[in-house]
Amino acid sequence: MSHSLLGAAAPSFDEPLEMLDACHGRIQAQIETLRRLVQHLPRHGADQAAREAAQGVLRYFSVAAPHHHADEEDDLFPALRASQAVAREAAVAAQVEALIERILADHRRMDRARDEVLARLQAIVAAQPGECSEALPAAMVEGLAELYLGHIDLETRELLPLGRRLLSPEQAAAVGRSMAARRGAVFPEGEQ
Repeated sequence: MSHSLLGAAAPSFDEPLEMLDACHGRIQAQIETLRRLVQHLPRHGADQAAREAAQGVLRYFSVAAPHHHADEEDDLFPALRASQAVAREAAVAAQVEALIERILADHRRMDRARDEVLARLQAIVAAQPGECSEALPAAMVEGLAELYLGHIDLETRELLPLGRRLLSPEQAAAVGRSMAARRGAVFPEGEQ
């Protein structure tokens, strides 16, 4: 864990499950920005504030969200499948597989909904002031929000506790190393 000068401790790559959980908070913040943007556009169009908000959400969902899915799909899920408890207990293996399949299906639905919203955000970023007053339908944003918030709830209630229970320290470290490498960051080897 790294310590922020602002006082709150931020998770680091040596705590991959906590990093995934922290990412959920950032996703929720982006959803709230989208909701505010939906309210802003009819009154102000694509003014500078709207374009900046759209650019920020676009950047986050174009980079961080795909990394988050890759962290789970490429690293966490294989580690869970390889855990000793899964190898020993058929019931645990079935629980892990069912959860992974549900999350993978969620990811595909979220990706499609996110891509639709990103296309709208790109139009807002490229628009002239006053244009695009109806570029981001509330129903589209609420559909995306429902998918993401339900998914975050599932991962918070089931996936992260399962990971904490099943992953060995070595497996967690391997997941964290891969997450760091995906982002071009350094894994905090000396802090374990």
